[in-house]
Formats: sequence, structure tokens, C-alpha cells
Amino acid sequence: MSGNKNKIYRIGAVLADKGIDNKVLAELMGVKPETVSRWCNNEIQPKPENLYKIAQLTKSNLQELHIATLDWPSGPSAAELAQTEYDVKQKAERLKNLKNKSKG
Repeated sequence: MSGNKNKIYRIGAVLADKGIDNKVLAELMGVKPETVSRWCNNEIQPKPENLYKIAQLTKSNLQELHIATLDWPSGPSAAELAQTEYDVKQKAERLKNLKNKSKG
């Protein structure tokens, strides 16, 4: 996910809050300090297993490492709208098939 402009994680903030240097975490994780720096800056995203390991090493909850997304607009999501549309189409298709079977 290189170049992702969305800030997803707050790894850098957690490390700062706990007084843990990027180089120390990098050594514990077995990765380059540049990798941890890029995680902290949200330039790249850690694999799930690495995120879990960061949580373990820093005694953090996984939720603490994520930026909350509480500002979604109200109303149904795009996925919910798509599901509703899909359901309507499926129901119409079933009705059409039932009508065709009853004619035959």
C-alpha cells in the first residue's frame, strides 16, 4: 500500500506516548528502522501479524493502534445500498422465473 494518503494507524503516537524509540521497536520486530518510521508516518501499512506483534510488544490494544473513523455521514453505507439493490434484483428474477414456470 505504498503511497497511501489515508492515515489508518497511530503507531507513531503510541510509541511516543510510551516513550519507545522506532529503533528499539525495529530491533524487537526484526525489521529495519526505516520500516518502523514508514509505519509511523502511514507511508506503508504493517501486515496484520506485524500489527499484532506491535500491540504485544507495546502492551497496547489493537484499537489503540488504529485511527478511529467516527465521522462517517449518517444513512446507509454504499455496501448496504448495493445489497438492497441486489436483493431487489434477485427478488424480481425469482418472481419472473416463477411466472415463467407457471405459464409452461
